[in-house]
Amino acid sequence: MANRTDPLISSVSGSDPQNLLEYITRQKIYDSRFWKEECFGLTVADVLEKSTSLQCIGALPAHFLALCLKLLQLHPETELVTETFVDQEDFKYTRVLGCLYLRLTGRPTEIYERLEPLYRDRRKLRVWTPPCWGLKHVDDFIHECLTEPRILNLSLPRLPSRRSLQ
Repeated sequence: MANRTDPLISSVSGSDPQNLLEYITRQKIYDSRFWKEECFGLTVADVLEKSTSLQCIGALPAHFLALCLKLLQLHPETELVTETFVDQEDFKYTRVLGCLYLRLTGRPTEIYERLEPLYRDRRKLRVWTPPCWGLKHVDDFIHECLTEPRILNLSLPRLPSRRSLQ
């Protein structure tokens, strides 16, 4: 499978879902060893399985961003991502991967409906932001997803405020 999205997949905001990640980030992921060896020919179930072994999230083309790009390439249904990734309580990195994917591709109302209940998740995440490691709670990550324009050096689509949607 090439680094192209299946033509039968619906577009997000009028373009290829992979374009939600910046060009340079995509190219670095495509050139990474993990992408070439581990992400070739994965299905959504395989991405779920690989995400259970994640040890950290990070801004570099690490495994986390490669799996996020693979999800963008596969572009599964929102309900499937919500049920298998976001509602996952056993694996925190799987949950965070689903949240980031939902934030990139979802509609504003469903983003708020699905992510706001996760403010109760206080587990710690290991975050690699060069030049050092850090810790962040899942609820802090969710808050950044809902309020910040950039997260993990990724530009997020504009999200209207919660008040304007009510």
